[in-house]
Amino acid sequence: MPDDVRFEWFAEVMEVGAADRVLEFGPGAGVSLVRIARRLRGGRIVGVERSASALARAAERCAGEIGAGRVRLVEGTVGEVSAAEVLAGLEDGARFDLVFAVNVNLFWTGPAVRAWALVRECLSPGGRFWLCYGYGSPDGPANSPKPDTAVLERRAATAGFGCRVRTAGDLLAVNLVPLD
Repeated sequence: MPDDVRFEWFAEVMEVGAADRVLEFGPGAGVSLVRIARRLRGGRIVGVERSASALARAAERCAGEIGAGRVRLVEGTVGEVSAAEVLAGLEDGARFDLVFAVNVNLFWTGPAVRAWALVRECLSPGGRFWLCYGYGSPDGPANSPKPDTAVLERRAATAGFGCRVRTAGDLLAVNLVPLD
């Protein structure tokens, strides 16, 4: 299944660790949540999704991981949901080691000031922020829509982040590093 291949590649590139606290923006029906949760031993992943129907499908797909405490779902729109809602359930003062999104266009189609601010509020010092794009595989043809990396780099710089780009086949992964 292509989703399995791409999410495995994204997880490898993002270096998901067993104890990581992970935040995903826009997990949809939860395929990525399950793939990441399988890598966690002591860590957990929170998915923030704006679609109630997608969230319901994710809850069904991730029922075992939710029951085990590895997955938590939050209904909300990135940039509108509060950091307190997203961080709820983590240890006092803890933030996320890894924040990522797959095929979420918000960060490159406009300024997304509140979304970038949410990332800063939720990301631990030294944490990793990744934007990932593509629907195929790391060894397939590059034919799915992806952002122009120059545009993404300008948006990131305006928000105070630098970019490091990785590509393979149909997949694009951009590591965004706070500049301050």
